[in-house]
Amino acid sequence: MAKTQGMLVPPSLIDQFLKNLVPSKGLSKIRVRPSVRIAEQRPEPSYTTRFISFAAAWLTAKWTANASKVEESQFYSAVWQEMRAGVFNPAYWQELTPSSDLAEYATPTVTDFDRSLPAQYNDPAHQPSICTYKNITRTYPTPADNGTPENPATGWAGATLDQVWRDLYHVQRKLVYSLPTVTSDIDDRPIAVHVEMTIAAAATQRGNRNWFAFAVERYLHRAVTTIEGYKGAITHWAPEDWYKFQLPPESAGQWDATISRKFLDSARHKAHLLGDNDMRRLTLRIATPPSMGMYGSRNDEAQVIHHETVKVYWAK
Repeated sequence: MAKTQGMLVPPSLIDQFLKNLVPSKGLSKIRVRPSVRIAEQRPEPSYTTRFISFAAAWLTAKWTANASKVEESQFYSAVWQEMRAGVFNPAYWQELTPSSDLAEYATPTVTDFDRSLPAQYNDPAHQPSICTYKNITRTYPTPADNGTPENPATGWAGATLDQVWRDLYHVQRKLVYSLPTVTSDIDDRPIAVHVEMTIAAAATQRGNRNWFAFAVERYLHRAVTTIEGYKGAITHWAPEDWYKFQLPPESAGQWDATISRKFLDSARHKAHLLGDNDMRRLTLRIATPPSMGMYGSRNDEAQVIHHETVKVYWAK
């Protein structure tokens, strides 16, 4: 610890000095006030890091029962690095194939926007609305391309009609997987969900970072349980889902941007457990958020399309 002698404190700083430091009676020693000592807070690891660490530990415990400590450490490190790189060794992971892959199409209920707007966003030619989604209107096989006007690709579209911005539709993706064995609410076997996503947005003038968020809703359930055809991923967003980087500036003509995003997490994290045992199905819903009538960024038209490669792995 550093020591200071003969310190002269300017009168203007004495009050602040006494808030943080405690001099001895003879002013020969100084210590920090206990309330000022703040322990360094380590940032919480991301959900990806937490899952990788847990899964690597689970696999190590199962596959190195008779190994030395050095071998255990080497195995853990190797598996950890593989998962971090998006590699799931078939020796330890079984890749699952979806039994169905559907697009869920919904249209909103549109009502008047009843809140005040800041002056910089109050454009008489592009007034917001309130768009709410409840039921899935129909389903169809998930398009591999941009789809058709009748069956568009996963994403959403909005437009300004009669000076009011509103959503036109929202499409989320739903995949269903059969698990190799039953699971329960106390089972800790790792189930990995690995998504590599491309989100493409186009608008008449400018973009919005909200358009590049995403959600992955997870449901563990029994084979006979039906996942309700409403809400789903369009209403559930976590802070880590939002896009945090700078978008291209607004344009006098067409504005567009394409973003690549990756997701790796446990199928059990934030999962809806529709039962406490005998669960043999995993359902995923993947979506980007619609504008909800409020995040059209004063465009005449906007459309967001997302495509993703989804992999689900069951720890052996």
